[in-house]
Amino acid sequence: MTKPELIYFDTAGRAEPIRMLLHFAGIEYEDTRFPGTEWPTVKPTTPLGFVPVMKIDGKQYCQSQSLIRYAAKLADWYPASEFQALKCDMVAETINELTGLAPRSKDTDEFKKLRQEFQKGTFTKYWTFIEKIIQENGGTLVSGSVPTFADLLIQQSVVMIKAGFWDHIDTGFFDDYPGLNATCKAIEENEKVKEYMATKKK
Repeated sequence: MTKPELIYFDTAGRAEPIRMLLHFAGIEYEDTRFPGTEWPTVKPTTPLGFVPVMKIDGKQYCQSQSLIRYAAKLADWYPASEFQALKCDMVAETINELTGLAPRSKDTDEFKKLRQEFQKGTFTKYWTFIEKIIQENGGTLVSGSVPTFADLLIQQSVVMIKAGFWDHIDTGFFDDYPGLNATCKAIEENEKVKEYMATKKK
């Protein structure tokens, strides 16, 4: 297999978990990033008009969730047990679905109102669902005693929300979610994660 190429904007976004998992797996790959101004040129070259896209042996593959699972299996961050994999897939799809459900509006006041209502309803419902899964697993991680790609996705999402990247969603929303916070801590203290973060600082 030739060196794979991961194509995405010059930001973390949906590609970051893939980058991290490929790093965990020790896979050398071409990390192709482009500025937003080049998107009109890049878009027609993608299979479905969006990124991330991964090229493997000259063929393009897309859909971020599929690419994440592929990279997770290479890194051994995907459960071997079918049942545990089901739980992790369920959490991954829940997070991905929630992102798509976030309301948008060009009207500033309406946008703020819609987001506040979203936080009280769907947003809370989805994260409470994930918190329950973590608590059923002992209070840390989605499944088992070692981190999986689902835990990584949780950490990546929570960090972004706490940093204020979701407009009009309270940055302190997760204060009352001990399982989610414990899972984020476990990921951030993971040796492979710390090693990856160290490479980003160089």
